Amino acid sequence: MKKKKMRSLLVVLIVSALVFTFAGCQKSSSTVAAGGTETKTGSTTYPLTVTDDLGNSVTIDKEPQKIVSLSPASTEILFAVDQGSKVVGRTDYDNYPEAALAVPSIGDFNAPNVEKIIALAPDLIIASDFVTDEVRQQLEATGTKVIVYSPTSINGIMNNIVVTGEVTNANDKAKTVVDKMVTDRQEIIDKAKTASVQKSAFIDVGDFFSAGPGSMLDSMLVDINAKNIVSDTSTPWPQLSTEQIISSNPDVYISLYITPDEVKATPGFDKITAIKNNAIAYYAFLSPESDLVQRPGPRIVQGLALLAADVYPDLFTK
Repeated sequence: MKKKKMRSLLVVLIVSALVFTFAGCQKSSSTVAAGGTETKTGSTTYPLTVTDDLGNSVTIDKEPQKIVSLSPASTEILFAVDQGSKVVGRTDYDNYPEAALAVPSIGDFNAPNVEKIIALAPDLIIASDFVTDEVRQQLEATGTKVIVYSPTSINGIMNNIVVTGEVTNANDKAKTVVDKMVTDRQEIIDKAKTASVQKSAFIDVGDFFSAGPGSMLDSMLVDINAKNIVSDTSTPWPQLSTEQIISSNPDVYISLYITPDEVKATPGFDKITAIKNNAIAYYAFLSPESDLVQRPGPRIVQGLALLAADVYPDLFTK
């Protein structure tokens, strides 16, 4: 029973896991990147009001000096825009970059130790949508500003990076990060379009739950010119029966939870093209490769490249 509960918890973590005002000291400018993301240059003028991914309007009165990150992705973004020295708290799961490990942990990302966070006296908290409303309200009650990120595409991730750069007065660095992501991503998209035949894929995030429309993983399959076998569902996280998976007959099976041997052992799966051709990609939970594919941070384009190689190994190499 305990093992079953742990398995369910891991699946929930994977499923759930897996516009603003700007002015510079000098006259600032905005640039729209190829993916449609508006980047910023110059210095931020405070107070600054931004809208987070939950639609909350957050006003930052002055440049934050002490920041608590409540998600591994937010930590990666802060370090990527050279604001790592301001991070005074992070979650147990923040494992990249290595310098982040030196930052004190405040616990889990959905139920962090609120007392520890308050004791750190942060100016700003950046969280994911894993954080509960109760925790967010407790933190906001102390006067600390809380921004929540919940991107559903790489464009959304790049926008989060721009917002982070803006609120921390690191616009130019954020632009550099996003510009490289745009270039690298476009190279992958262009190459994937050259595939002679579009392949289909099934992403198994555990217990045959998959990534449907409105999920980041689905948008990544679109980027790499792969047909998602659950693209016609009405939910971001549909659960399929084994019969539905067999009937859909994906060319590639991407597992974020069970091993290839477990996939192959599933009754009836020997009829699936992906299993016949041994086209099974496995990203072990909490592995470095899994982080690249699922973590909505600046390394997501590297994850996109991994998925592209899974689907079109004749075009891409890992």
